[in-house]
Amino acid sequence: MAEDELIAGRYRVVARVGSGAMGVVWRAEDERLRRAVALKQVRLPGGVDERSTEQAHQRVIREGRLVARIHHPHAISVFDVVDHDGEPWLVMEYLPSRSLAEVVAEDGALTSHAAAAMGHQVAAALTAAHAAGIVHRDVKPGNVLIGTDGVVKVTDFGISRAVDEATITSTGMMAGTPAYLAPEVARGAAADFRSDVYSLGSTIYAAVEGAPPFGTGENPLALLHRVATGDHPAPRLAGSLAPLLGRLLATDPLHRPEMHQVRDELERLAAVDVETDAWTEEAPGTSPTVPVPPTDRPEPMPAGAGRVAVAPPAPGPTHPLPLRPQEPDPAPSPRRRPLLIGLALLLVGAVAVVALVFSTSGGGVTGATTGPSTGAAPSAGSGSGSASDDGSDSDSPPAPAPGTSEQVAQQQAIVDYYGLIPSDLAAGWERLTPSYQRNTAGGFAGYSQFWGDMSRVTVRGVSPAPGDSVDATVTYTYRDGRTSSERTLFRMVQQDGGWKIDGSQVLSSR
Repeated sequence: MAEDELIAGRYRVVARVGSGAMGVVWRAEDERLRRAVALKQVRLPGGVDERSTEQAHQRVIREGRLVARIHHPHAISVFDVVDHDGEPWLVMEYLPSRSLAEVVAEDGALTSHAAAAMGHQVAAALTAAHAAGIVHRDVKPGNVLIGTDGVVKVTDFGISRAVDEATITSTGMMAGTPAYLAPEVARGAAADFRSDVYSLGSTIYAAVEGAPPFGTGENPLALLHRVATGDHPAPRLAGSLAPLLGRLLATDPLHRPEMHQVRDELERLAAVDVETDAWTEEAPGTSPTVPVPPTDRPEPMPAGAGRVAVAPPAPGPTHPLPLRPQEPDPAPSPRRRPLLIGLALLLVGAVAVVALVFSTSGGGVTGATTGPSTGAAPSAGSGSGSASDDGSDSDSPPAPAPGTSEQVAQQQAIVDYYGLIPSDLAAGWERLTPSYQRNTAGGFAGYSQFWGDMSRVTVRGVSPAPGDSVDATVTYTYRDGRTSSERTLFRMVQQDGGWKIDGSQVLSSR
């Protein structure tokens, strides 16, 4: 490739700005729109056969079109995917920058607060990608760009899968380094939202420690084996980031927070004014900033001089493992909590009185009871109802999928729980562990307020998942007629003689 070459009849190559395992990046001029763009010439490592190469090229085109849907201030935009001389080229936003890998290698590790500021912006972009159903699959310092103005942007969404699948098929080896993979991916599992969380943790770890959790090394197979164990040294220089890193780098994916929770926690940590970490005092109403070490290295990709800007933290607490994938509602004020709890108790008492009247007068369902329950599923027509496995509404709860006796019991616990919601919140509350009640629901008052917006909740597609978990799709019907559905992974714990919900993670929503 020569400078001044015209790509796809439109993009004039100006200069080469970088290269990596998945190709070469060039700065170019879009002659039609008269703007600077970045061209990524996607190349495969040697040894890949012709058939795999063609399949990889088609995957790059598909992934590029998918990623073009992401529009976020901290994600590099993909403008186009073109074919030139039989190779796919990605046409992307051009950001004068250095990668985080270059910054750490040339200027040294970041302070914990600078790393939090950087990580917050990366997590914000990944949160938007996950909301669009896109898994990055290759979060690492080389794919985190720090611009001349200090803005951080993520690049190469999804492209690694297309290259790695072809490379592994032909050569049995990965195209890139496994140093930032999640343990389950190193063991052969498919990458998902939770593995992106782990890779972000590894990236932040490398930013503050100067090297990834499992080191680098020249033998990729030995490194892959270390990553698969999940056994890494605790960070020594992470400071206030250490507790969060411990959760991001949890070996069990179910113990990791969701990306939007990571974003919120990093934003909180980045907003702390710590004099020893060179934070500057800003004027009221402005964002706290932290210096990025300057460099006198000339173009291409110049820049490291600048400041990483952090938006002011959003008000209110963040809760791990939310009940639905949106920002948590503000907690009720202290004056409202007693009122909400009192109303909930009055509601439970009224239902109990009605049930007693019906049972003694011979009307309704004989022997009907209310309140906390740990027994079988509610009868047809009780609670909010459920949905059948095919997604259609039904008066009968869905039957658990086949599995071990424990898996069936766990699935039944989910069916039972949503059979109680939202009509019998007191009984539903008893199906949650104390940890979930306190940390996720925000107490019974917050729990009641959350469900108060909904008229009906149904569940379908209930099936077992690894690690005492249940996979199910929950559909919410709001009082104003709106509906939303979420495929959710529930972590179950055996307490008080039955299975209770101890955690939940939204896998997808629509």
